[in-house]
Amino acid sequence: MLHALQKIPYSHLSDRHKRAVIISSTMMMIMITTGIVLDQITKYQSDRSLKNWETPGNHRSYSGDLYQVLEFGDEALAKTTGPYFVLNLSYVRNPGAAWGVMAGLPDQIRVPFFNIITTVCILLICLFAFFTPRSHRISQLALALLLSGAIGNMIDRVRMNYVIDWIDVRWNVGGWYYGFPNFNVADICICIGAFLIILDGLISLWAERSRAKQPLATKTVS
Repeated sequence: MLHALQKIPYSHLSDRHKRAVIISSTMMMIMITTGIVLDQITKYQSDRSLKNWETPGNHRSYSGDLYQVLEFGDEALAKTTGPYFVLNLSYVRNPGAAWGVMAGLPDQIRVPFFNIITTVCILLICLFAFFTPRSHRISQLALALLLSGAIGNMIDRVRMNYVIDWIDVRWNVGGWYYGFPNFNVADICICIGAFLIILDGLISLWAERSRAKQPLATKTVS
């Protein structure tokens, strides 16, 4: 029933369906707000606790601490045979995109470029959220996570012209050592949201194929 609500003007909905729309929208706003607040609080705390020093007026001149939270395996074998896993809290400023892409661009180009790109992404996510049927709960959750992550990192870029990353993960599995680029809560929200979008698409594809096969099966039985 909720699948069709997106196509019906709100004023034409019954009171019951209006309540469903309000509850769905409220829950989405709560998830978005929670993600943004959690991201900003953890970044603020990492800036206070993990940053050693900085040069005023130069966001690229700073030093951050590294605190080990969890370690599994022998560190001496971390970059050779493994197995090894470590979780650190490490203060890093990322003026670029994921994996530090385009971090070296001049600030006159980098700052407006990333601000425009992020703004466009946020508007597109809002547009998708508006047209996504509320019966697609997974997609609604995914879009809320994507939006909270995008806004969380956007706040950093507008305020400081860089993004604070503070989670450091490294591992060695089967001889493959990899130090994952530092990330934050906003990045986690974006990754989970992207995964859920793919998952919902696969579920919808499977459901459509099941419905397409159903008439053939019925005809065969008869």
